[in-house]
Amino acid sequence: MPEAVERVLPSGTVARLSPDPFVAGALTLSLDSVPQSHVSLRDPRHLFYDYVSRMGTAIDLISRAAEPITVLHLGAGALTLARYVAETRPGSRQLAVESEKGLVPFVLEEAPLPRSATIDLIESDALTALDALASADSGWTGLADVVICDLYSGLETPAHLVTTAFFRAVRSVLSPGGTLLANVADDADLARSDAQLAALSAVFPRVAMIGPSALLDGREAGNVVLLAGFDPAIIERMPSLAAAGPHPVTWRAL
Repeated sequence: MPEAVERVLPSGTVARLSPDPFVAGALTLSLDSVPQSHVSLRDPRHLFYDYVSRMGTAIDLISRAAEPITVLHLGAGALTLARYVAETRPGSRQLAVESEKGLVPFVLEEAPLPRSATIDLIESDALTALDALASADSGWTGLADVVICDLYSGLETPAHLVTTAFFRAVRSVLSPGGTLLANVADDADLARSDAQLAALSAVFPRVAMIGPSALLDGREAGNVVLLAGFDPAIIERMPSLAAAGPHPVTWRAL
């Protein structure tokens, strides 16, 4: 795709895929001019944003290398992490939930998945989709090894997707040894992260956060990755997750 392409989605949102002038074979997805995803078609293992790289490493650490896993993506974007999982863990079962109708079909038209990747799609609000997946006949109850929450409308996460009720819904599809990963774009005061940590702690016994040291030290804005679940290994893996970078990095367990 040598030039940027745009599409007006049914909501009126303008989706734009632009070639990265500095990274060959990579694209940036923007919604109404707000950068939303970065994806390398040449090498899906290349994760550009620091928080996406941390999520990729967290996925690497949950089981043996190349072992297929089951992943639920709440927020699809350009399917960056879905492509990463398909590349690093062939045969994985993946489902992406995206509330912006028409976005994923547009992305896949311009940036198709590799033939070996199979990723199912639901166009729906994340909580509505979780309620459906929690039903006994969905096949998703207690199934997901990883649930990724990267849920934004513009620059904010919708309020109903950061509550205790929302994370209880996530719990219903998470396996006993599974990990919830959430991206939080935050200011230096960490107010958004603290609110989500409180909601997570009311649902899960193991909760941790990791991000740039300048952010967790209260000096700069940035992106925090929150991790939660029932497995003590979530906390045990944190030093390895931090060691993988990007650096400088700080992590905390609640």
